[in-house]
Amino acid sequence: MKKKYRILVLVATLFLGVLLTQSFNRANADDYPDIGTKYDLSNMKQYSDDQLFDSVTFKNFYVKSISFDRHHNERIVFTNVPESKTYFFTVLRGGHKKHLAVGDSVTLKGDLNGRVTLEKTQANSWFNKSLFGKDAILVLTDSYK
Repeated sequence: MKKKYRILVLVATLFLGVLLTQSFNRANADDYPDIGTKYDLSNMKQYSDDQLFDSVTFKNFYVKSISFDRHHNERIVFTNVPESKTYFFTVLRGGHKKHLAVGDSVTLKGDLNGRVTLEKTQANSWFNKSLFGKDAILVLTDSYK
């Protein structure tokens, strides 16, 4: 019985290791095309929510506003250029080394996940007030620098 248990634990451990390795490799792979090659950033309103599900890279985007939630995750609104009215929103999970500031340049890899409306909530309380009520494209971030 103990031998079967050990084998089961070994198989489960190997399976988990493969899943984690695949996830890590995906976040570091160059299979995320630049968003500018797939979408017209000057007119993102032309795309329906159904079209905004894709893995992309955001190279050197501008951090427009930052807030923090109770878990110390950074919540950022970012654009391709400072004067753009096309907003992207993501949550960067806690535990990362680089903390961002408004005006910083950021490169992200992640998945577009439709549109959201930026609402005034406890977690978004530090956002620039002019952003509340604006539509943003939700990004599920895999990695950033």
